[in-house]
Amino acid sequence: MGDSPNILLILTDQHRLSAVGAYGDTVCQTPHIDRLATEGTRFENAYTTCPVCSPARASIMTGQYPHAHGITANLYELGSAVHELHDRPELLSRRLEAAGYQLGYTGKWHLGTDLTQSFGIPNSPSLPCKVGFEGQNFPGHGGGGFVYEAYTQYLKEHGWRHELKPWREARAPLGNMGELAGPIESSVPYFLTEHTIGLIDRFADRGAPFFIWHNFWGPHEPYYAPTAFVDIYRDVEIPPWPNYDWPSRATPGPHHVKIHPDHERLIWDDWATALRHYYAFASLIDSQIGRLMQHLRQSGLIDNTVVIFAADHGETLGSHGGLTDKGWHHFEETHRIPFVVRLPDGVEAGQVRRELVSLASMYPTVLDLAGAEFDAANIHGRSLLPLIRDTADGWPQSVVTEFGGVNGSATTQRSLRHGHLKYGYNCSNRDELYDLAADPFETRNLIDDPGYRDAVRDLRSRLADWMRQTDDHALILFDLALRYERGRT
Repeated sequence: MGDSPNILLILTDQHRLSAVGAYGDTVCQTPHIDRLATEGTRFENAYTTCPVCSPARASIMTGQYPHAHGITANLYELGSAVHELHDRPELLSRRLEAAGYQLGYTGKWHLGTDLTQSFGIPNSPSLPCKVGFEGQNFPGHGGGGFVYEAYTQYLKEHGWRHELKPWREARAPLGNMGELAGPIESSVPYFLTEHTIGLIDRFADRGAPFFIWHNFWGPHEPYYAPTAFVDIYRDVEIPPWPNYDWPSRATPGPHHVKIHPDHERLIWDDWATALRHYYAFASLIDSQIGRLMQHLRQSGLIDNTVVIFAADHGETLGSHGGLTDKGWHHFEETHRIPFVVRLPDGVEAGQVRRELVSLASMYPTVLDLAGAEFDAANIHGRSLLPLIRDTADGWPQSVVTEFGGVNGSATTQRSLRHGHLKYGYNCSNRDELYDLAADPFETRNLIDDPGYRDAVRDLRSRLADWMRQTDDHALILFDLALRYERGRT
């Protein structure tokens, strides 16, 4: 690609595929993300390393799965071995810094805090500024970004307030959602985009290539958007998910942790109302991605800037019989993510790659683009550039997603997708198997189906191999489970 390109990584939070127009039939309007897909490469079968915020984001910074980098649940929750992302030369930011890149950060971090003590002992805080970035340094999760002084000061300077209009729907909301009273300029996504535009201009003046990681709080709950975006969906009919009637309560499994506690009382229109606000939030975010792209074009930087769009993980929102949030299952709604790479030379424009890829590939892909050095033997992903350049030789035929817990509860789950089959290891529960070709909405667990006995054996062997290759500590439990199963049969 000649001189080192600028790289803009745009990451959304808890973004399901039905909230991206480029990924299929949906009422959700995301014209700017869709345009990115037509100008770049869209990965049809991309999977997160973990359907939880902190672990997935740490995979981007390390190129490793959570069991290796140690952030195995959200920070300071039961199940996580590491609660602050430790600075070290191997981090994505430090590798880029060594290659001469300017590093900018915007928005949600969730890889560390500003705590000088934790659990009663001295703590080394980890913020973007501690690992090489300049820009925003928001500790913890942020809960939507409303509480940080930089945002409240931004509102004060413009005479705005962060407030919601009175709830207008006939039934009470099933979660945290609403209609913002202020203009679009007063919203958190607009505020974040203003910050990134400032970084772009500042870095461009300095001359050296830049890497900017722009992080939205959303469309993760709370689902807040200005009236103009809520109006897009206010009267839109949203049909139930194809697996909405799946008997979640009657079906054994760890997913019970995430069944909405009032599921039997709720009706589909409650979920549809939530989806309207979720889609409004997604469209608001999309409009700000459009602003970023427009600024790159107007400033003349688009011809030397790689733009990557992805999400850390997906969202359930009533699918599979009223599930909420993420975690505790193996389903596509949270595991499969949007992933688009737009190169400035345009040779790959509009192509769709169907190979199985992982969010762990973000690290080597960015470093490959930057011409930066990294230790390929110590990471778990492969650069996507060969796929983009249409060289799929030797590409892995399987992809894994792991889960160690969320919301203060811990467990051990591994999901392996191979071809059209998905195997789910549940450690202390019955395992799962889904045939995505025959059952794309994952409603029939085939783990005990005699017709899939050989397939289950093969998939378990593949997962064991992956565990060995990545030094996954769960292999000990998994191997014991396999020995027990062999003894039983």
